[in-house]
Amino acid sequence: MFQVIVLWLHILSAVTFIGPQVFFAMAAVPAMHTIDDVKQRATATRLMTTRFAVLASASLAVLLTTGVINYFHAKDLGYISNDDFPRYFMAMQIKLTLVTVVVILTILHGMVFGRRLQRLQESNAPADEIAKVRRWSMLASIANLAASIAILFCAAVLGSSWSKF
Repeated sequence: MFQVIVLWLHILSAVTFIGPQVFFAMAAVPAMHTIDDVKQRATATRLMTTRFAVLASASLAVLLTTGVINYFHAKDLGYISNDDFPRYFMAMQIKLTLVTVVVILTILHGMVFGRRLQRLQESNAPADEIAKVRRWSMLASIANLAASIAILFCAAVLGSSWSKF
């Protein structure tokens, strides 16, 4: 039962990490652009992104923790072997690489672009300078979401019988 709970927490955290990313891209960001007052828009955006950062950080921490537990469980079952289960091994390597990319992009997006954008907005920097940082931030977000979705595909492969041959 322990492994079931760990897997459930892993899936729940993945949903909690990825779902809000989709919501931001499809609903929140477009809605924010309808607020004409720049200060109100910045305040609302900062509130949403700050709360999302807490949720995303907690979800990512749980994902990494449960991922390590799941990895060792799969290793105990003998799946982490290039010789016996090459499909599982390859999917796992791709997933672990993508996890590394997601962690790096999350840090880059939040600690570099997010903070720089906030400083620029608070200092009333020129609009073109803010737009440049916002573009980089959006690119990091899009890449993060794409990598996260690819991780979900790898998880489906790992959970399938196809990977066990």
